[in-house]
Amino acid sequence: MLTLSNDNLITAVRSLVKEERRITRDILDHINEVERRRLFADLGFSSIFDWLVKDIGYSESAAYRRMQAARMLRAVPEAAGKLESGVLGLTVLSKVQTLIRADEKRTGEKISAQEKSEILTKVESCSGREAEHRLAQHFPHVAAVPTEKIRAISEDQVSAQVTFTREQFEKLKRIQELLSHTHVDTSNASLLDAAMDVFLEKKDPLRKTVKPRIAPCDTAAEAESAESVRPKSAKISTSLRPVQTVKPSIRNHVFKKSGGQCEYRDQKTGHRCSSRHFLEIDHIRPRALGGTNVPENLRVLCRTHNLLMAECAFGREKIETFRKPRTNLVSGQCSIS
Repeated sequence: MLTLSNDNLITAVRSLVKEERRITRDILDHINEVERRRLFADLGFSSIFDWLVKDIGYSESAAYRRMQAARMLRAVPEAAGKLESGVLGLTVLSKVQTLIRADEKRTGEKISAQEKSEILTKVESCSGREAEHRLAQHFPHVAAVPTEKIRAISEDQVSAQVTFTREQFEKLKRIQELLSHTHVDTSNASLLDAAMDVFLEKKDPLRKTVKPRIAPCDTAAEAESAESVRPKSAKISTSLRPVQTVKPSIRNHVFKKSGGQCEYRDQKTGHRCSSRHFLEIDHIRPRALGGTNVPENLRVLCRTHNLLMAECAFGREKIETFRKPRTNLVSGQCSIS
């Protein structure tokens, strides 16, 4: 138990809170630098959020707040001093960044750094509730959108609160009407389950039963033979050429081999990326450097690690233009390879 006097105890708490704010600012600065260098990708994580949760150990909500607050400070550097002084809090910075990003996505237009700074000025020294009220006035279209809430009930059940648009709800009601004369379970959960099964049977490569049919020209041996007779004077282009479509049978084979998960591993720690989002086919030896579509030359990577491998082959500057979202593997297309 602390033996400080009352006055010294209050002074100590104030000093510690001040130090906590300084450390928080330092943490956000470091998070920004890790994201700028994309070090999370080298370590085998698909995003800065994934790294903060699975490697650093933050809860998902704590990681999200720090990630968003860090991005807010990157956009408005002068806000760092206000965070350290206590004029702006971590939660408020995160909320502002979230709403700005949602509004930019809705309108398709970027909000200037000056306007972002003005928005932050409106919520200085505000409590969380007061800041939400002021932000709702500034972003009426996105602040009013309800968030989905997911909560684990048991090992076998999860509660998900989802808000439907009126049009979506009418579709659900219509399905229930059409099935009213049958013995089919028409509860919302059962209908969604049936719809998900239909989608997955059509789109999920892990559920496809097509066996790989490898054409004679697609064998590894013949690919090596073709490479061996290439004229030594022939120049191999290092430009990023359009990627040829990989045959569906081969693509499904490669996807199943990966287990539906990014295959990137950190060479130092052996950590494998656990991402199952934005999966793409990658050529181990890039096509622009003579690589072929043989299964042995293909692997599954998430978008982050596909681009990381492309950087290693072609340089970061050339790959920067490809950092916008690309069509993922589920649709049958490839990205950078």
